[in-house]
Amino acid sequence: MFTRRIVSAVATGGVTESEVPPPVESALAESPELPKKRAARIVSQTARGSDEIEREHLLSRILDSNGAGLITRAANAYRKHGFEFPEEQAVQLKLLEHTDEREVRGALGVLASLLEEQAPFQLPIFEQRLKRLEDDAEDSETREAAASLRRALRG
Repeated sequence: MFTRRIVSAVATGGVTESEVPPPVESALAESPELPKKRAARIVSQTARGSDEIEREHLLSRILDSNGAGLITRAANAYRKHGFEFPEEQAVQLKLLEHTDEREVRGALGVLASLLEEQAPFQLPIFEQRLKRLEDDAEDSETREAAASLRRALRG
């Protein structure tokens, strides 16, 4: 019906052909094929690169955590991915807050060896954590290691 009105209007001279829209079917048939959407290309990193990024992310979670629960979860996630804790004072000090005393004793051993080579930083925090371990640790081996390291800090 719409097409008949346009045809009659063109025939009588009421509308010029340039004003008449082409029929829908012919417009679709004549138009070139629409370009397909481009899929986003995801570039995967090498296995080593992604492992390093994951390691750095998990390590930063440990360093940013406060409180035994958060530190323990972050450290356990780090271990679960198969990474070894770096022998740095900042990381090892955080591990003194771990709820697993095996991790704590490991950190005490690393800190003892680090203190032979370098001066302790964050000394008040270091002493406070050692004192807490000395007083509150469940395992006598952990209490003795903390007391020994605390004496070494003073001397």
